Amino acid sequence: MEQNDEQLIKEYFAGNTKAIEMLFSRHKKLVFNYAFRVLANRADAEDVTADVFFALFTKKYTFQPDVKFTSWLYVVIRNACFDRLRKRKRFVSSWFQKKDQGDFAEWTIPDDNAVTDRPAQIKEMSGQVKQAIEQLPQQQKEAIILREYEQLSYQEISEVLDCTVENVKVLIFRAREQLRKGLASFMQGGL
Repeated sequence: MEQNDEQLIKEYFAGNTKAIEMLFSRHKKLVFNYAFRVLANRADAEDVTADVFFALFTKKYTFQPDVKFTSWLYVVIRNACFDRLRKRKRFVSSWFQKKDQGDFAEWTIPDDNAVTDRPAQIKEMSGQVKQAIEQLPQQQKEAIILREYEQLSYQEISEVLDCTVENVKVLIFRAREQLRKGLASFMQGGL
C-alpha cells in the first residue's frame, strides 16, 4: 500500500531519505506550477521549486502533524515566492530602450516559450487573463490561483493564506469581480 504524504514527511523527518525523494517526485510539478502562476516567470519558478525542496531537505520548516501536507507545502511555496518577490523588487532592471522623446522605457521581451499549437485567439485570451490576474492585489491573486488553478478548497486556502474561510471567500469574490471588469472589453470584442 502506498504511503500518504503525511506519513512520508514524518518518515523523512525521522531519517528516511527515500521518503523525500517520493515527495519530490509527487509534488515537483505542483510546486513549480504554483510558483509560476504567482511569479509569472519561469526562471523564478524553477528557482523557487529548488528553494522549496532544499528547505525541506534541510528541514528548515517544521511539519505540524494535524495539518494536511499539501496545505503545509503551499505555505512553504508561498513563503519562497514572497522571498523571490522581495529580491525582485530590490533588483533594478537595466533593460531600457530610448523613446522618440528622449525618455527611456523598459524593453518588452517576447516570450519565445509560448505554446504555438493553440489557436491565436486562445493564446490572446490566455495572455489577457494572465495579465488581468497579475493586476490583482497580492492576496486576491493568491486566493484566485489557489482556487481556480490549484483546485484547493476554501478551508485549504484559508490555511495557506493564514486567514478565515470567510476572508478567503471575500478575496475570491473580489478577485472574480475585478477580473470580470478587467476582461469585459476583451470579451465584448468577441471570441
